[in-house]
Amino acid sequence: MNYSEEAPREQESLELIHKMINSAKRDIENDSFHYLLWGWLVFIACTLQFVLMKMNISFSYIGWMVLMPAGGIASMVYGYKQGKRQRIKTYTDGVIKYVLIAFLVTLFTVLIFMPRLGLMTYPLIMMVYGLWLFTSGGIIQFRPLIIGGMLNWLLGIISVFLPFEIQLVMLALAVLLGYIVPGYMLKNKYNVSKVA
Repeated sequence: MNYSEEAPREQESLELIHKMINSAKRDIENDSFHYLLWGWLVFIACTLQFVLMKMNISFSYIGWMVLMPAGGIASMVYGYKQGKRQRIKTYTDGVIKYVLIAFLVTLFTVLIFMPRLGLMTYPLIMMVYGLWLFTSGGIIQFRPLIIGGMLNWLLGIISVFLPFEIQLVMLALAVLLGYIVPGYMLKNKYNVSKVA
């Protein structure tokens, strides 16, 4: 075998790898659905609880009880449909999967111990959100998610020193800056890459 035949094969292999990486990134960029869904649900639940608390409604947390299970069902249905469409599983898919599992286990652990954590619950949730946003943003190399993660950490630290009602406002701000704004930017980036 001569070197002239080997060079085109190496070039083809590099192009294939490059296409797979770009395809994986586009799949993740297309997955702005989860960031937007959960960002809006948490934002609405926080805002609703804050307003109902100000109105002295005893079941001020009702938004959480309705919206979170609805979001879980919507996420599972969407994830199932996306899983059927995805043909190639990449290394990035595997990394994201394990990071997401770690995020969810940590988040549910915080939520389960919510009664014992008291005023530390929402600051801890913001810290956990920050970890997910920073890590997933780093994996797909999307700076707005990384910055959103850092802002969640900062707002979580500040919230430790604030009363519960204001923690709700901080959590709403955290998801607005960490999930919703980057989610729309990710969606826009995907739409632009589809046209190009």
